[in-house]
Amino acid sequence: MIEVTTPAPGVALVTLRRPQRRNALDLPGFRGLAQAWRRLAAQGQTRVAVVTGERDFSSGADLAVFPNQVAEALRGGEAHDHLWGDIDGALLRDACTPFPVIAAVEGICFGAGLELVGATDIRVAGESARFSAPEVRHGFMASGGTVARLPRQLGYPAAMQILLTGGRFSAAQMAQWGFLGEVVPDGQALDRALALATEIAAHPPVAVAAIKRAVGEGLRGTLADAFAIEKRVSEELFSPSPVSPPAPAPTDRTS
Repeated sequence: MIEVTTPAPGVALVTLRRPQRRNALDLPGFRGLAQAWRRLAAQGQTRVAVVTGERDFSSGADLAVFPNQVAEALRGGEAHDHLWGDIDGALLRDACTPFPVIAAVEGICFGAGLELVGATDIRVAGESARFSAPEVRHGFMASGGTVARLPRQLGYPAAMQILLTGGRFSAAQMAQWGFLGEVVPDGQALDRALALATEIAAHPPVAVAAIKRAVGEGLRGTLADAFAIEKRVSEELFSPSPVSPPAPAPTDRTS
């Protein structure tokens, strides 16, 4: 499902290929994507990576099989932290790759797909691309980085509209809110992303890596705290007795 190629010197292209499920990620897909990121970082040959999907970007986690696959892995004795480490690693949840990552988005970009794009450094989308964080509609919350990142990337009102409504938003709207860097005609997102990657890869790698590291470390001061909160609240939501919201404080009334 995860294909890694080298379309230009120093440029890695990571492609999600499961078009029959609109590139929905099952557990093997998450693991394959996490392994791809780890391999590219370890090899040290990649100056820039581009991530895209075949036809669509991704419809998110494959809810038809993913929950059962996770439960089966845990029943089989896999450690919770190891399992979710692969899932979080696939989405670059709290990882800072040594190279910039550019997203090329066409079609739908929902759920885990949106979370992955939110972890990238530069984002290009076709004008008909659609974006959604639909988790709230299914009774849970995004926990791959979106809750922590989105308010910082877009500002509070736009982030809360996306997270609380679970609605679908156009590329134009997401660009207006600052989530996307460029919107291009349909079918041209990958070409544009590869052009940007080739341009960046031609720069001295020490400078590119330094900028990536400095920006990443500069933003992580409070982001790590937000990730910890996101993880704790998400786990509480999945516990047998979810934490209820606090009752409203009584109001003073005079007759």
